[in-house]
Amino acid sequence: MSDAPPAADSGWTIPVRELLTAAELGLRVLAGASALDREMSWAHVSELVDPTEFLRGGELLLLTGVGLPAGEQAQHTYVQRLATARVAAIGFGIGLSWQEVPPALVTAAERAGLPLLEVPRATPFLAITRAVAQAISRRERAAQEQLMQAQRALTAAAVGRGGLAAVLDEIHRLVGGWALLLNRGGVVLASSPPAAAEHRARLRGDLARLREAPGAASLVARDGDTEIWVQSLTAGTEMLGYMAIGRANALTAAERQVVNAAVPLCTLSLDRSRVVGQGSRRLQASVLRLLLAGQSGLVESVAGELWNGLPAEPVIVWECRATRFALVAARERVVAERQLASARVVYGELDDVLVGVVFAEFHGGVPVGDLERLLRALSGVDGLRIGLSEPAGYGELEAARGQARRAAEYGTGSDTRVTWFRDIPRVGLLELLPTERAAEFAASVLRPLRTEASAGAPGRRAELLRSLRVWLAHHGQWDPAAGELGVHRHTLRNRMQRVEQLLGRELDSPDLRAELWLALRLDERRARVN
Repeated sequence: MSDAPPAADSGWTIPVRELLTAAELGLRVLAGASALDREMSWAHVSELVDPTEFLRGGELLLLTGVGLPAGEQAQHTYVQRLATARVAAIGFGIGLSWQEVPPALVTAAERAGLPLLEVPRATPFLAITRAVAQAISRRERAAQEQLMQAQRALTAAAVGRGGLAAVLDEIHRLVGGWALLLNRGGVVLASSPPAAAEHRARLRGDLARLREAPGAASLVARDGDTEIWVQSLTAGTEMLGYMAIGRANALTAAERQVVNAAVPLCTLSLDRSRVVGQGSRRLQASVLRLLLAGQSGLVESVAGELWNGLPAEPVIVWECRATRFALVAARERVVAERQLASARVVYGELDDVLVGVVFAEFHGGVPVGDLERLLRALSGVDGLRIGLSEPAGYGELEAARGQARRAAEYGTGSDTRVTWFRDIPRVGLLELLPTERAAEFAASVLRPLRTEASAGAPGRRAELLRSLRVWLAHHGQWDPAAGELGVHRHTLRNRMQRVEQLLGRELDSPDLRAELWLALRLDERRARVN
């Protein structure tokens, strides 16, 4: 074993008290006995009047007092300077420059709460530095052994039947406090202890900050009497979820290693679930299209595997519209909501919206049963617009889907907005316009944009038209529109400038905005009919 002191940035420390257990050193505490649990990272010898330039904090400073000033005030200043530099303790060797530790130094150290150890003449400083190095090495070896045991326990939990919940339980056992695992929508997937799920509300701001960070990132924040550590879990550029640990005191270096060992296990599990989930979602979408097309008999044979079966008639068709992130959060809330685990709620993603079917159950006009549980699961997703159709049979789902779409489009607001088809005006402006004349109007207004698309790259038309529609739907507000499109607001501005160039008119004109909005809606109606 090396006699050299460990590097100051090795991360491993021992309490000053542990050095006193080495009886062969003969150390005696003269001051600062209440601070002997202070962590010490290494030992450093210096006789300078001001050695702080060479200190990093956490050192045991060894000296014989060769350069120590003789005055009481000067010694007090010397100790204060060391305390400010966060020195862990002072080791004063007697029998050379001083026959005993100066009383003024002892008094100053006691006032500063800085441990002061008397080193006898027979004990060389080299023996002390060796003892510090050996003690830190023992702690490091013990921590590494504990880490290996923890890694084995975490791996066994991850591959066992308990899955992610078992991993969280193991983290809780190893570091205490509470632990949460959340999906990318902020829904709690596992918690330990179970009551820890209630801490999710404390993480809202932290999750928002990590969501904006590129790649995997972590942060530590103090919330009242709890220190919370949050780590984002990613696969490449794909956000998978978050792990959060909370407890009264900060994690030690060894505990951080234990938690870090759990991160790849949870990431791998979430990524595997994501891959499986993508195939499942594609299957759900295909089967849902069949159901909405009137093929309920065909769908019933596989609905039990996908959604616990089909709801009884009559049913409500529901549709959610929002930003991509909010839609993901909405879908994952439906999937993760325990009260919906055994419910018969059909759902799937169709053309960037979340669509589903649920049993139309009411009591005194108020939703109950699976319908009430569904709406409660979706509540709180910012910017989510939920449209609900009139009760219908499976043979009427196509019309009910149209009702849900109109209700979702009618809903506005930054909070979760639930709109029933029965509550919106029955006859809209589009229904008042003759179909043929309306198609001519829409084609005339949108022709410059379609011409641009035919001459440019594939998809240019869809990109410009969708960007224009979303921007108009948000009343020309850049940030909300860009958020729904999933692009930067500068990108959206560039697209709208291109629209103005093609039209030869400025979008500031309310008449032009009204014409474009009407033309886009008429174009959508024509596409649905065809």
